Amino acid sequence: MKSSLQIRDEHDLVDVAAKDPDLYPTVPLTSLTAYSLYWLHQWQLRRTIEAIAVLNWRLFPEKFAMVGFPEYPDAFRTNRSLLQGQPKYRNILTGAASKGFSLNERGMDLARDLTETLGVPTSGGGQELGSVERKEGRAKVAPVARSIEPGREIKRIRASKLYDKWKTGVMGERDLIHVHAMLGIFDHTPTKLRAIALRNLEKSAVELEDEEALRFLHDVRQTFPQVLFGKND
Repeated sequence: MKSSLQIRDEHDLVDVAAKDPDLYPTVPLTSLTAYSLYWLHQWQLRRTIEAIAVLNWRLFPEKFAMVGFPEYPDAFRTNRSLLQGQPKYRNILTGAASKGFSLNERGMDLARDLTETLGVPTSGGGQELGSVERKEGRAKVAPVARSIEPGREIKRIRASKLYDKWKTGVMGERDLIHVHAMLGIFDHTPTKLRAIALRNLEKSAVELEDEEALRFLHDVRQTFPQVLFGKND
């Protein structure tokens, strides 16, 4: 079995290996971009246009490398595919260059289906870049348990990118994407469900008497009020 690595930082994206071009000759650019967005979400990285452009270029150089300069990503082509993926057109993602991008439920389903065909991203050495669970041939992220297990939830909080930033004192308003990743929500998630997701984490911290986790979640509430009160468009 191939060992599994983890992408920890946007700069690690340059280590992602290209996919076999024979696997995607007829796949639309918007769908390939959805695949990249999906994995940026799984790695809890900011889904900026820069990160998406680099990952598109690394995964699909024949589609997203700059013409005449294949050693560089074509950000214009990525930007065009992001525009075409918006609700007005393909309706698979939302967002803007100033705030980052997120897949909607339709986009997530599309990306999961593509993962069946393309497989999980790998490093140049063939190691899988991310932890997935396979069942009956379908590669997907392990589903969230129906019941909340406090220990597991707090462990997940501490493993998040946002928690690392909070611990080092660099968490700020621009990290809203990391909040979404930690809570498992998207730009279009209803306000009620946003509040429930955060409240469930707080209940887990209270049950475990984890004062540090409670302070972290309190700071998340104070720094990102839009998580509770809707999108910050």
